[in-house]
Amino acid sequence: MENDVLNYALFENHLTSDPNDYMAVTTNAISLDQEAIIQLMLKRGSTLTATDIMAVLKMEREVICEQAALGNNITTPVFNLNMSIKGVFNGLDDSFDPSRHSIRFNLSPGVELRKVMDSVKTQKVRGEKAGPVIDQLVDAATGSVNDQLTSAGLATLRGSYLKYDASDPAQGIFFIANDATETRVEVISLNKPGELHFLAPALAAGDYHVEVRAIMKGHKDLSSGRLDADIAVVGG
Repeated sequence: MENDVLNYALFENHLTSDPNDYMAVTTNAISLDQEAIIQLMLKRGSTLTATDIMAVLKMEREVICEQAALGNNITTPVFNLNMSIKGVFNGLDDSFDPSRHSIRFNLSPGVELRKVMDSVKTQKVRGEKAGPVIDQLVDAATGSVNDQLTSAGLATLRGSYLKYDASDPAQGIFFIANDATETRVEVISLNKPGELHFLAPALAAGDYHVEVRAIMKGHKDLSSGRLDADIAVVGG
């Protein structure tokens, strides 16, 4: 699925005291991983195979990471990368101390990507209540996407508005069996709005729905979002 217009809806901005302040939230952006990018490249017609392209992109990543590790700036048509150091130095004779200072990567759009910004078409749509949106569930053991999950294995959820308060038992990642039995994820290693890394519960084999429940920033009510696919748990 590809979009040809960026839909957005307006929601009240709870960060200001003005009741007339609203903020735009995009509603139809999809996430493209490297495999999806490669498939789109192949559709344009090329003598290169997917394996060839993957090898070139892998080499590019390796060189970029290698040069970044040397402290060099990277300038490409798509992005620019430079580094800075965060932290306070105690006088002119002080030196970098990992316990007090850190390296920061600063990314900005490259020349070609900046040109694209002016060509993005937008369309205002009716705003629904903001809540978690799950695009993908990736099973680490098999690489399966939106298909199966290894019981008690590592997995990743990708989407939007996924971050939740892990200390609140009402919030979290829930697996719901066909008999409506719910099992909450208890171990999570990454809790970001766009991505959750977690250890799946020890689930019995069978089909499940996966759901994220969270209280959105600036709201008091619990919101939920469910992956639009049945997940087959294996190894249980």
